[in-house]
Amino acid sequence: MGSPSPTAAGFRLILRRPAIVLAEIAWRWSFAVAVWFLGGAFLLQYAGSLSVNTVDRLLLGTRQPALMLRALHRIFHGSALRFTTSGILLSIALTVAWIVLASLGRAVTLKVMMEELGIRPSPNTRRGNISSFLALNFLRAATNLAAVVAGFGALLIASGVWASTHLSAADATRFWLATLLLVWISWAVLNWLFSTSAVFVAADGVGAFPAISATVGWYRLRPGSVLVVGTWFGLIHGGAFLTACGAGFTVLSMAGALGPGPTLFLEFLIVIVYCAVADLLYIGRLTAYLAIIRGAPAFDVREPQATPPIVPSSERSSIDQSELILSDGPLPAT
Repeated sequence: MGSPSPTAAGFRLILRRPAIVLAEIAWRWSFAVAVWFLGGAFLLQYAGSLSVNTVDRLLLGTRQPALMLRALHRIFHGSALRFTTSGILLSIALTVAWIVLASLGRAVTLKVMMEELGIRPSPNTRRGNISSFLALNFLRAATNLAAVVAGFGALLIASGVWASTHLSAADATRFWLATLLLVWISWAVLNWLFSTSAVFVAADGVGAFPAISATVGWYRLRPGSVLVVGTWFGLIHGGAFLTACGAGFTVLSMAGALGPGPTLFLEFLIVIVYCAVADLLYIGRLTAYLAIIRGAPAFDVREPQATPPIVPSSERSSIDQSELILSDGPLPAT
């Protein structure tokens, strides 16, 4: 019976050790909760710092768009710099927290996954290689920031092309969407490269840039296996996303009968289940990559090797050792 494929190995591990998935969910969701809490506190604090006088309240109470816009302009006048500065500081703090938390979480989960697969790390592996994980996650954060900036840049480029040429609004929109697609593809490739390089950091004990180089070389050597694993997990992830979207729209269509409270609760529950499935699939994909990279005997399908034919002893004894063609000595001179 053949050994299970790397994809099957990934699913087998997450079913046998659900604690690994729970650990992944713990550090990811704890950061998400912190982001929502700090973001809400920031907005409330900023709103509390705005001054609203009696005239502004009267203008807002008129419910006239022109008067309400004038009141809002008076309220937010002079606070843009304070809002921008505070937002940048909060974003930097959250980014640093994510880099540290993601590095620690990935080091722990990969260590347990390697133990489950029977993979021994390289003797050169330093204690956790936290610095290498930090470097990789810093590159991921920089890639995310570059993608956001490139997205706004694509909008500005499309707007400039539309304003300086005779393009229609539909053509300019298509140009903007095509540019966004290129940005997304570039981000997806780099994000996959940096996230997968963590496997080589944990297994081989190398630095961030050698791990990136090893990931590129590994992909060139085993493109079929990597694509098969990515395709299977991508299809399952896409199916989970479509299922979650369908369930969300179904709940929204029943909002009149359910009421606002149950509707919000069910929508929140759908999001929670989808995020849990996504984290589970991510752990399974990393496990499959480990199975491909290290070629563990439990997961490696070896090619059958041909064994030399066994010559019976009777045939070996029947060979005439006096034959010159079978002799080890030199041929006699003629």
